[in-house]
Amino acid sequence: MTTHPPTGAPERSVVDRTLSILAVFDRDNRSLSLSDISRRSGLPVATVHRIVNKLHTWGALERGIEGRYSIGLRLWETGTLAPRWSSWADVAQPHLVALAGQTSAAAVVMIRDGSESLSVSYVCDDQALAARWSSPGCRLPLHATAAGLVLLAHADEHLQNEICAGPLQRCTVATTTDGAALLRHLAKVRREGHAVVYNTLHEGRGGISAPVRNSRGAVVAAVSAVANTTDAFQPRKLVPQVVATAEAITQQLRTPGTRLTGIGA
Repeated sequence: MTTHPPTGAPERSVVDRTLSILAVFDRDNRSLSLSDISRRSGLPVATVHRIVNKLHTWGALERGIEGRYSIGLRLWETGTLAPRWSSWADVAQPHLVALAGQTSAAAVVMIRDGSESLSVSYVCDDQALAARWSSPGCRLPLHATAAGLVLLAHADEHLQNEICAGPLQRCTVATTTDGAALLRHLAKVRREGHAVVYNTLHEGRGGISAPVRNSRGAVVAAVSAVANTTDAFQPRKLVPQVVATAEAITQQLRTPGTRLTGIGA
């Protein structure tokens, strides 16, 4: 007798289900119960329980005293081997330490990953600012930060048009959500060589960013200084310092023997 596969959506593979469980953890959901994981992943509790137990045994997840799960040290250790992260951290960190020390602002290097910017190296002495803005591994929309605007301004035209076509997420009342206005802003960033934003991601925060280029002149990252708009955020003073930091990293990338895996430094 011939059997037929069940109708409807195909069953998700074990790998798909495992990845969907890991994906439910983010910066706002660092510790989750089994029922939380089930709800956020769309998987039955019994399936979640089975896969989570295997992830816990391997060390990808850790179980707290209240029975809640969080990302495990072994998964974190594996993640630090990602060449695009580790090589950037090695090259950029000393320059960011210097920038943060000179400006009292948060200093960060962002790279573009698809339609988002990704923080790969970060220095900040202000814990409140660090908690609310960014840290290594944080993903942010390109149109809402100074670094994102620099990265988008130097991305290919197809991606620019795709993002400007919207919808553009409104993070604050100051976020640019009009595609035509965003295109004009990107042209200004290319013309001036840096980006300055006020309150576009969080109220009371400002950002200044400049591009980092590889040996062929292509923009591969953006350096930013982020500060409270009421005190340390002084664009006239900060722009030259941010640009100088970006140029210093660019020069290091062009030094023989320096190479960032995966971006053609």
